[in-house]
Amino acid sequence: MDMPRDEISPVRRPARRRRCTAMLLALALLMVAQGGCRSMWNHQRERERVFAVQTARKQTGRGQCAKGLLSLDHAQARLDLGLYAREATTARVRCYEKLGFHELASAHRRMLADFYTNEPMALPEADGSSVFRITDSGASNFDTPPGWLRISRPRYSAYASRSKIVGRVVVSFELSRQGRPRAIRVLEMPHPLLATWAIEAVSQAEKKRLKQDPVIRQDAVYLASFVFEWRWAEKDPD
Repeated sequence: MDMPRDEISPVRRPARRRRCTAMLLALALLMVAQGGCRSMWNHQRERERVFAVQTARKQTGRGQCAKGLLSLDHAQARLDLGLYAREATTARVRCYEKLGFHELASAHRRMLADFYTNEPMALPEADGSSVFRITDSGASNFDTPPGWLRISRPRYSAYASRSKIVGRVVVSFELSRQGRPRAIRVLEMPHPLLATWAIEAVSQAEKKRLKQDPVIRQDAVYLASFVFEWRWAEKDPD
């Protein structure tokens, strides 16, 4: 005589239900903990950035420009800069002039005129998630930088990397009779901090050691492009 199936195989649904409930509860607690840590970390980073902004304003206002420029690097390392983007760029112009970096000051002054006089960068909601280009580059065609000119890789701070500030910056420039970059102008950028570092890289370009002095064209306008990428690795592979 066959016994009912329920009598020879006891139902284990309550135990399974308890295990499932425990697993869901653990998962929920883990998600809450992760969210809390992320919120706490974001709050701490925001406090650091606000402090950096206050420090940059104080230092540049007092004429402590060497320290102020470093503080500006930290204060600008955020995507949604809003109106502070114009303020920070203006502070850089004053400090570069004070420190005698006139080419850097001129390039940032052009950036203010090109990107912050009219829309869209002058808008409070402008951030680093879009690409902004000037409508009139002032040149009909551009040349590739000569091979004898060495342009180093721009700076890219850990603050900017953690904030995922990435994108391409396109810069035009001319060359003086001595082969020094001049008339540096940003034509395209996703974020003013990246534009600053691209301007620095171009302004510090130097002639390579050659047996003969190169021929420097005075009528040429050159174009340099820099791509800033966020990477997991701290260093690029050789």
